[in-house]
Amino acid sequence: MLIRKSKSLVTLIGLAMAGVLICAALFEVKYQEKAFPGVKVAGKEVEGMNKAEIQILLKTESEKMSGLWLGWGINKWVVSPDEIGLTYDVQQTADIALKVGRDGKPIQNWRMRLQIFRQGREIGPVAVWDTKKTDIAIAEIAGQIDLPAREPEIMIVRANNVVVVTSGENGYEVDRLALIKDLERAAERLDNNRIDIPIVQLRPRLSDEQVARLTGRGQKLIGKNLILTLAEIDQKWEVGDEQLITWLDGASDGWKRYKVSEWVKQLAQAIDRPAEDATFKFVEPGKVEEFKPAKEGLKVKQEELTDEIVRAVEKVELEGNNGQLAILTEKTWPEIGTGEVNNFGINERIGMGESWFSGSITNRIFNLKKAAEKLNGTLIPPEEVFSFNEHVGEVSADTGYKQAYIIKEGKTILGDGGGVCQVSTTLFRAVLNAGLPVEERTAHAYRVSYYEEKYQVGFDATVFQPSPDFKFRNDTPAYVLIQTEFNEKEKHLVFRLYGTSDGRLVTLSKSRIWEVTAPPPDLYIDDPTLPAGTVKQTEHAAKGSKVAFDWKVTRGEEILQERTFYSNYRPWQAVYLRGTKTN
Repeated sequence: MLIRKSKSLVTLIGLAMAGVLICAALFEVKYQEKAFPGVKVAGKEVEGMNKAEIQILLKTESEKMSGLWLGWGINKWVVSPDEIGLTYDVQQTADIALKVGRDGKPIQNWRMRLQIFRQGREIGPVAVWDTKKTDIAIAEIAGQIDLPAREPEIMIVRANNVVVVTSGENGYEVDRLALIKDLERAAERLDNNRIDIPIVQLRPRLSDEQVARLTGRGQKLIGKNLILTLAEIDQKWEVGDEQLITWLDGASDGWKRYKVSEWVKQLAQAIDRPAEDATFKFVEPGKVEEFKPAKEGLKVKQEELTDEIVRAVEKVELEGNNGQLAILTEKTWPEIGTGEVNNFGINERIGMGESWFSGSITNRIFNLKKAAEKLNGTLIPPEEVFSFNEHVGEVSADTGYKQAYIIKEGKTILGDGGGVCQVSTTLFRAVLNAGLPVEERTAHAYRVSYYEEKYQVGFDATVFQPSPDFKFRNDTPAYVLIQTEFNEKEKHLVFRLYGTSDGRLVTLSKSRIWEVTAPPPDLYIDDPTLPAGTVKQTEHAAKGSKVAFDWKVTRGEEILQERTFYSNYRPWQAVYLRGTKTN
């Protein structure tokens, strides 16, 4: 009898499990690619809906959203969806709803389905905002609400050396971050109900008792000062009583550290100096001597100094004596020190480039010299990619460059730094002769007479901030030193590159020129600013052509570089300004 009962029990359990599996299978079939029971989107049941049906439901519900209602007291504003760029991603929302109960392992999924069946699961629609439009809309509303606070003020009336304190006024303003969160929650619920605008109270106003205490503290500081000294440069700064009293905090009966920090920041701007790397000049027959010594930098320890000043002024107030404090600084060190002069492996010239600038206007010569001097003495470590624009820096009137003719947007115009391209062109020639890999080079828009003086056509490289740039890599085993030679009398610019030769040889072909086109006819433009009869040439005629030359760098049987440089020069017409101005 016991055996029969056991078999019956096993049979019943088996039948029950089979029933469960059948029900589970039927459930899966019924809700295949459909939302499970208990899932809600935008507050609406979506049980049994497929993706397209959920999207239609959400689109319908979102279209009922006329706007978000904001309120403050009796004032009301309606922010429309268009006004803040509010839209709903119905596809992504539907995908999220269908993933509920499906994005885990089988057992986890069934537990989740049971949970949402009992408790439900609300899926907020995916709202997409235009943050710029939203900020503007909130700012317009806040502008109608915000009441700026007025900070307490303290001053010394010198007529009778009396401290006067104003208590200030409280204010309030819209809490913009909190309001954005409230808007997001309302949008996700498709909620048209009023949203109370969150307000932040601004309470700088001092009580009568605080005003009295602050007045008494300020009175103690009249005639007092704090002297800050900097031994490194034998200089001192005095913080007088008018500055000291502005650091008093009437609300806490302490000191306004943030005000002290602002003052220290300004002080640091007058003291801080960056470290300067040493630059070197090559002297034959194989020695590098100091060209510009390395300089250590100096930097104010702003955080520490702020704390020291607060402690010092507390002592001044407590003891009634003047204070003195050494400015806390730290030294900064150059990356390349003077002592490293013989550690770079520089022992011979590895390349040279030259160009001439006869006929250049004064401003062009000035710019050319300034940019060349910027590169003189530069050291390039092994494997470093040298960027012309990065090393020369900003080229503008703000950095001391003058106006001369430049090529920009298909025209020759006056612009800051005209002539700098001759520097990049000359360096390009030196790099070619040194056999260093050229990473970036752009030819000029048209043939420029300066670059063809005593030189083949096509050996030029234009630059402009921030691009195009001229870049090359030092793939030698030692540092490369750039040395410039500027001869204004001979109108001659030379770049010499020094380093260590690894036996590489450079072969340069002659320029090949084809598809030569004549320049367009001369163009005359009437200029009412020039006296009648005056003719001024602003553009010089140049033939158009395509140019190429070959460059090959070898070391023994190994080919290091093999490349053809192409230039596509446009034909250029001469342009003259013809004066029409009469007295």
